Amino acid sequence: MSKSENTRLVLEAALERIKQGKPKRIPAHRKLSVRAVEEEANLGNGSGYYYPDFVEKVKQTKVEIAENKGEIVQPEILTVRTKLKEQKRIKDNYKAKYEAEREKLALFAAAQHHLNDKLIQALARVDDLEYEKAELCKEIARMKRSNITAIHNK
Repeated sequence: MSKSENTRLVLEAALERIKQGKPKRIPAHRKLSVRAVEEEANLGNGSGYYYPDFVEKVKQTKVEIAENKGEIVQPEILTVRTKLKEQKRIKDNYKAKYEAEREKLALFAAAQHHLNDKLIQALARVDDLEYEKAELCKEIARMKRSNITAIHNK
């Protein structure tokens, strides 16, 4: 027997143990995959893919196990389409949330700008009033000085 035939026999035996629910090296609840069979056979990653008919056998066994459990096995293209639709839905959801938050930010920025403008106007008005107050104080001082009469000693 060649090394290739030995490897194939080891893979077949590992698949059979998994199929019977009595694996030695992997948990019994683990999903069936080529990688799981490789680990059960104590072989390297990707060694099962050298045998395309074995890969098909693993896929067929997976379908059979799912049918025995009463599960519906979707073709791979439908699974991919379902995942794509889910990702699109999530993306659209995040996009809608992003746009809503962006609108809130724009409103906040506009309100901030409006308040800043009002503050600048109020500070300018305060400066005007302080200048007017100073002028009035000078005017009052001048008026009081003009009402002062000299007291002469006679």
